[in-house]
Amino acid sequence: MMDDNSILMTPILQYGFAGMCAVLLVIIVWLIWNLMKLLEKTNQIISANTQAICQVDQHSVEALKLLRETREKIIARPCIAQKERDG
Repeated sequence: MMDDNSILMTPILQYGFAGMCAVLLVIIVWLIWNLMKLLEKTNQIISANTQAICQVDQHSVEALKLLRETREKIIARPCIAQKERDG
Protein backbone atom coordinates (compact mmCIF):
# COMPACT_ATOMS: atom_id res chain seq x y z
CA MET A 1 0.00 0.00 0.00
CA MET A 2 1.32 3.47 -0.96
CA ASP A 3 1.36 6.20 1.59
CA ASP A 4 -0.05 9.65 0.80
CA ASN A 5 3.34 11.37 0.36
CA SER A 6 4.41 9.05 -2.42
CA ILE A 7 1.29 9.91 -4.47
CA LEU A 8 2.22 13.60 -4.44
CA MET A 9 5.78 12.79 -5.45
CA THR A 10 4.92 11.03 -8.70
CA PRO A 11 6.54 12.69 -11.72
CA ILE A 12 3.26 12.99 -13.64
CA LEU A 13 1.68 14.98 -10.83
CA GLN A 14 4.77 17.14 -10.42
CA TYR A 15 4.88 17.88 -14.17
CA GLY A 16 1.20 18.75 -14.05
CA PHE A 17 1.77 21.29 -11.28
CA ALA A 18 4.81 22.70 -13.10
CA GLY A 19 2.78 23.00 -16.31
CA MET A 20 -0.06 24.71 -14.49
CA CYS A 21 2.41 27.15 -12.91
CA ALA A 22 3.85 27.92 -16.35
CA VAL A 23 0.37 28.54 -17.78
CA LEU A 24 -0.53 30.81 -14.87
CA LEU A 25 2.74 32.69 -15.27
CA VAL A 26 2.01 33.25 -18.98
CA ILE A 27 -1.49 34.50 -18.11
CA ILE A 28 -0.07 36.93 -15.53
CA VAL A 29 2.51 38.26 -18.01
CA TRP A 30 -0.24 38.67 -20.65
CA LEU A 31 -2.45 40.56 -18.16
CA ILE A 32 0.41 42.87 -17.16
CA TRP A 33 1.19 43.49 -20.85
CA ASN A 34 -2.45 44.47 -21.49
CA LEU A 35 -2.50 46.68 -18.40
CA MET A 36 0.60 48.50 -19.63
CA LYS A 37 -1.01 49.13 -23.03
CA LEU A 38 -4.14 50.40 -21.29
CA LEU A 39 -2.04 52.68 -19.08
CA GLU A 40 -0.33 54.12 -22.16
CA LYS A 41 -3.69 54.83 -23.81
CA THR A 42 -4.99 56.37 -20.60
CA ASN A 43 -1.95 58.66 -20.37
CA GLN A 44 -2.52 59.78 -23.97
CA ILE A 45 -6.16 60.56 -23.20
CA ILE A 46 -5.22 62.49 -20.06
CA SER A 47 -2.65 64.46 -22.05
CA ALA A 48 -5.20 65.31 -24.75
CA ASN A 49 -7.74 66.37 -22.11
CA THR A 50 -5.15 68.58 -20.42
CA GLN A 51 -4.35 70.28 -23.73
CA ALA A 52 -8.07 70.79 -24.38
CA ILE A 53 -8.52 72.36 -20.94
CA CYS A 54 -5.60 74.72 -21.61
CA GLN A 55 -7.16 75.75 -24.93
CA VAL A 56 -10.52 76.37 -23.28
CA ASP A 57 -8.78 78.49 -20.63
CA GLN A 58 -7.01 80.50 -23.32
CA HIS A 59 -10.29 81.05 -25.18
CA SER A 60 -11.96 82.12 -21.94
CA VAL A 61 -9.25 84.69 -21.29
CA GLU A 62 -9.62 86.04 -24.82
CA ALA A 63 -13.41 86.19 -24.48
CA LEU A 64 -13.12 88.02 -21.15
CA LYS A 65 -10.76 90.60 -22.69
CA LEU A 66 -13.14 91.14 -25.59
CA LEU A 67 -16.09 91.47 -23.21
CA ARG A 68 -14.25 94.09 -21.15
CA GLU A 69 -13.30 96.04 -24.28
CA THR A 70 -16.91 95.92 -25.49
CA ARG A 71 -18.16 97.09 -22.09
CA GLU A 72 -15.74 100.02 -22.09
CA LYS A 73 -16.82 101.00 -25.61
CA ILE A 74 -20.49 100.81 -24.68
CA ILE A 75 -19.99 102.85 -21.51
CA ALA A 76 -18.01 105.43 -23.51
CA ARG A 77 -21.13 106.22 -25.55
CA PRO A 78 -22.56 109.58 -24.40
CA CYS A 79 -26.13 108.39 -23.89
CA ILE A 80 -25.08 105.36 -21.84
CA ALA A 81 -22.39 107.23 -19.95
CA GLN A 82 -25.01 109.73 -18.80
CA LYS A 83 -27.21 106.89 -17.50
CA GLU A 84 -24.24 105.40 -15.65
CA ARG A 85 -23.50 108.71 -13.90
CA ASP A 86 -27.13 109.32 -13.03
CA GLY A 87 -28.06 105.92 -11.87
